[in-house]
Amino acid sequence: DIIQLKGGSPANFLDVGSEANEKQVQKAFELLNSDEKVLAILVNIFGGIMRCDVIANGIINAAQEIGITKPLVVRLQGTNVEEAKKLIEGCGFRIILAEDLEDAAEKAVVVEGIVK
Repeated sequence: DIIQLKGGSPANFLDVGSEANEKQVQKAFELLNSDEKVLAILVNIFGGIMRCDVIANGIINAAQEIGITKPLVVRLQGTNVEEAKKLIEGCGFRIILAEDLEDAAEKAVVVEGIVK
């Protein structure tokens, strides 16, 4: 696992599937946010089926609705990725964007070390 290769320890793994809607994404964040073992949340979206803007809106809505307390590192690649990045950058929450999975893993491990 790339998290372990970068010096971290994954506490949870969650796959929302390629047909997830914003409510399902929000529910996923509720589960991760309530897990005491999770110190940071890494979102890795790669593919052409799942729209990145839907994931971005789900992340933003979850942050607003449930008050996400964990650091978020988000890597998006796929359909509507540029729109998704703009949504995240303009949302007002401290969400760390990553360019690729390796970059995301490195950033997640760094923020995990800070919050420990």
